[in-house]
Amino acid sequence: MGRLTGKVAIVTGGGSGIGRATAQLFAAEGAKVAVADINQASATEVARNIGEDTALSVVFDISQERENQCLVSAVEERFGRLDILVSCAARFLMKGGREAREADWHQVFATNVAGTALCCRYAAERMKQNGGGAIVIVSSISGMIADPDYATYSASKAALIMLARSLAIDFGGWNVRVNAISPGAAETPSLKQALEREKLSWEQFQAIISDRQCLKMIIQPEDIARCILFLACDEAKVVTGANLVADGGFTTGK
Repeated sequence: MGRLTGKVAIVTGGGSGIGRATAQLFAAEGAKVAVADINQASATEVARNIGEDTALSVVFDISQERENQCLVSAVEERFGRLDILVSCAARFLMKGGREAREADWHQVFATNVAGTALCCRYAAERMKQNGGGAIVIVSSISGMIADPDYATYSASKAALIMLARSLAIDFGGWNVRVNAISPGAAETPSLKQALEREKLSWEQFQAIISDRQCLKMIIQPEDIARCILFLACDEAKVVTGANLVADGGFTTGK
């Protein structure tokens, strides 16, 4: 406990799933946390549960450049500094190359790639004033392996892995570390919605995981949050430009 004492963090997509678990864990580790989410009710609930003295809720659309600037300004005004950004906000638009239209590609890349890049830029500029910081970009194993009808989502998540490497170079002179994390299928609301779209039952999903993962377990959001915590805290002070795969061994090719 206390690995983030004195730190201020932003968690985008902090209203649910991995973002929610990360915001709660960061607060437990001593950080003040801005919970940024496009869903006002979710962001408010998470921040309220953490505590008014420790958390700030911000209604936020990462695809809008101005909102990225305003988010960083709001955190600076409330807490006076910024040390950590966890970029978890994403658009889960899953369409294959045979059906995706121009608007689909624009929407998913505006949120998952361009929006993330801009959020990182404005956060890093603020971190520079404090002497440095850490950014964790939440990608996915979908950015590493191909699946049918996932072209839009997978392409955007693959781009995030390279974005983290590129920004690690660009921000290194500011002492800002940038890493990606690629979670496997964690038990989140987004996963359950995806299973519904694909008409897969929870039992069928568990069978798939048991067959493909080295570890016979269902990944929980808290499992990924602990990996994010490592990348964000000073224990990982020499780690930048990396992609931490947290998938129970799914991508080993077993």
